[in-house]
Amino acid sequence: MSQSFVHISQVYFDELDALGVLHHTRYLIHLERAQQKFFESLLDVADFNPDRDEDIYVVVHGLESRFREPVRKPGLIAVTYWIERIRSCGVTMRFSIRDPQGGTVYCDGRRTVCKLSGETHRPTPWTDRFRRAMEATLEPLPQRQPAEALNAVH
Repeated sequence: MSQSFVHISQVYFDELDALGVLHHTRYLIHLERAQQKFFESLLDVADFNPDRDEDIYVVVHGLESRFREPVRKPGLIAVTYWIERIRSCGVTMRFSIRDPQGGTVYCDGRRTVCKLSGETHRPTPWTDRFRRAMEATLEPLPQRQPAEALNAVH
């Protein structure tokens, strides 16, 4: 697994539905807030400013989520992101939403965002600086040995 980013988020009473659980749409709000903090961390900035930081101008291209256990009360949740795949104009991140003590997994999945140009609203490549920051969070791939070394009998 790559290096992860963890954002602690507060669930409020008014986010619970009539069944007393966190409504499924609210998980997406917490994901969005955590992604903002993740990107701010990658850019090493303290605020979200698309005029200054073009790499935060993104749209969600895909979202897959699995709801494992309901959040049943107000309190803290931990939203964890880690980068799975970087492409020219997009990035796929895995995520989990869990109890901050690491026990219960409430939701997990995958989220893909695409960077757009603020002028044309068309896909555009990441800046070199942001791409390097994303790549730095990936685990290095193990060195591959030649096939003959793998098949050698000792």
